[in-house]
Amino acid sequence: MTAGIEAERDEGPTQGVLAGPGTITAIAGLTVVISDERGDIAPGPFGLITDDTRHLSRLQVAVDGEPLRHLGSGLISPDVARFRSYATLQDRLPDAPVECERLRHVTAGAMAETLTLRCWTPEPVRLRFSIRMDSDFADIFEVRRLGGDPGVPSPSVAVQQASGLLCFEAAGTPRTTTVHLDPAPDVLADGEAVWDTVLHRDRPWVLRIEVRALRGQGNERRATLPQRVGAAAVPDPVVRSRPEHLARGCRRSLVDLDALSIPDDQDSSRRLLAAGIPWFVALFGRDVLISSYQARAFRPELMLDAVTALAARQGRVDDPGNEEQPGKILHEVRFGDRPWLGEGTVGGAKPYFGSVDSTPLFLIVLGQAMRWGAPREAIETLLPAARAALGWLRGPGDLDGDGLVEYSPTGSRSLANQGWKDSENGVQFADGRLVRPPVALVEVQGYAYRARRELAAVLAHLGDHAEAADLMAEAAELRELIRLRYWRPGSGGAPGSFAFALDGDKRQVDAISSNMAHLLWCGVPSQDEAEQVAAHLVSPAMASGWGLRTLSGEMAGFNPISYHVGSVWPHDTVLACEGLRRYGLDEPAMQLAGDLLDALAVFDDRLPELFGGHRREPGDFPVPYPTACRPQAWAAGVPLAIVALCLGLDPDVPAGTLSLSPVLPRGVTRFEALGINLAGGELSVVHDGDGTTLINAPAGLRVGFG
Repeated sequence: MTAGIEAERDEGPTQGVLAGPGTITAIAGLTVVISDERGDIAPGPFGLITDDTRHLSRLQVAVDGEPLRHLGSGLISPDVARFRSYATLQDRLPDAPVECERLRHVTAGAMAETLTLRCWTPEPVRLRFSIRMDSDFADIFEVRRLGGDPGVPSPSVAVQQASGLLCFEAAGTPRTTTVHLDPAPDVLADGEAVWDTVLHRDRPWVLRIEVRALRGQGNERRATLPQRVGAAAVPDPVVRSRPEHLARGCRRSLVDLDALSIPDDQDSSRRLLAAGIPWFVALFGRDVLISSYQARAFRPELMLDAVTALAARQGRVDDPGNEEQPGKILHEVRFGDRPWLGEGTVGGAKPYFGSVDSTPLFLIVLGQAMRWGAPREAIETLLPAARAALGWLRGPGDLDGDGLVEYSPTGSRSLANQGWKDSENGVQFADGRLVRPPVALVEVQGYAYRARRELAAVLAHLGDHAEAADLMAEAAELRELIRLRYWRPGSGGAPGSFAFALDGDKRQVDAISSNMAHLLWCGVPSQDEAEQVAAHLVSPAMASGWGLRTLSGEMAGFNPISYHVGSVWPHDTVLACEGLRRYGLDEPAMQLAGDLLDALAVFDDRLPELFGGHRREPGDFPVPYPTACRPQAWAAGVPLAIVALCLGLDPDVPAGTLSLSPVLPRGVTRFEALGINLAGGELSVVHDGDGTTLINAPAGLRVGFG
């Protein structure tokens, strides 16, 4: 383990850290309902949100004017939640005489809830039951920015349309929210419904609540998520591990991927992964590509769905306003009815293209989809899009024609930084100075190198061997260019490193960051360079003890609770681990993977989008980041990626081969991966301290052990 950390490590991680406020999130496609653990929607980052608009900002239950007290809650499925609470009455102490159960079901643009009150006293109990309701019609960016500030006035008007029907109308827009209550309340006024009721021990009181979010534009139909069918509907692989947190994390991840699945309004047969709940329930290029790649051993069909959906929205024209260029792959598109990026951006009509890495990642994942068995005809259909993406890398993506991919924002709302660290201070020098564009990020060059190699493999598979050979030669030239322009030799006994980026003057950005680990994932460094990079990655400055820091703790701008300059992003750590294994550096790879699994156990089997990069101390826990998405796609994909990582699983279905080189993460003594579906059958493997047992192997693939 990292020097200076291993000696202080506890026997095991602390359990049960609360990552942000206690919330329960139910989701159906693009509709999300976020409440507290009692089921209440109160001021804060809560609400019924659909089409990036919060249609219900308050739904608070009270008994005799007092809120309920939490007993337990949880998700039954991604779209169904159950809550149990109780009420104490002034003259009934110390026992809790009244219990409340709420069963919530979320559908596209709607929520239905059954609320049941039960009395456990021998004699009847009279009480006053009330619900406060409101709708502020805030857009998702405002909800995130304000955190549901209770001081912000609601622009809506509540109109009672019937005895049990309340309608909220958004000022100046056709949007409305209707709330139907059955039975109708005794009093309904100013957004508050009141029932004076008598509870009997043998007769529960049941209230049904139906909430509908209406756009008021004549078409209330919303796309629904398709069922997994055909080959995609086969049972998910089963993972068992000792200790159990890797196995539990995989089960949780598969549930979260279902929760994050959204429909593609251009093709109802495709299932896409939203980037994260609640802020990024939308299609993001790099996020859907990386997360579908992470899930490749469990849901390989997601890779083909992702590249097909992105190809359908590939850049066609030059438009500096949204940074569209021919062949470029989008950064983000939202399917709601708000003009989220200005005129003409309603309903997914106009994506934003300010991402410099989505395009090479598109080609990488296309190649991986082929290797994992995507049908030849599907790959052939995508070949024009792949060639267009390559054209962008060679042309518009290379702003100055030096062979490297750069970005320089062109639109009025463009992101200042356009790699995966896209916050305003995400790219900086060792002394904390921000980098002036055009910026050529180091990992993007690695992606561009690997993209060429993956596309060359696709071309060879389709029979175009001459073009494939030319592309391999082009990739080799790019690899040498990257090593020449970015490598920084070590001095004073310190290992060498790759520069974070090149700035607008083509100067090396000298900060030590996690970005260079992605070069290992792409196969750019020499063996000696990779070993020097590895020394940095497992040093106390970079390895927090819970995962890999985005920026070295020795840099002037390091901040462990920042978004991108010192925090830990689980997907970033896993890519680094894959890169280390690629160079045979299994020990540091498994050390970092073990750190992530410790964090997974602490976060109750669900890793957040990111967490603090504080140094791990005895009895400590990873520090939650306040607005991290949880679940988030490429954090949910991490346990699944760790399974593929530990197996060393590398299929090449067109070539009829399957390579395995199993290892164990630090702290794991045994794991089983059973029922991984590949062409010709299932793969089932058991690995422990005594070695590897191959239980099943696909009939159509030759299995080799590395």
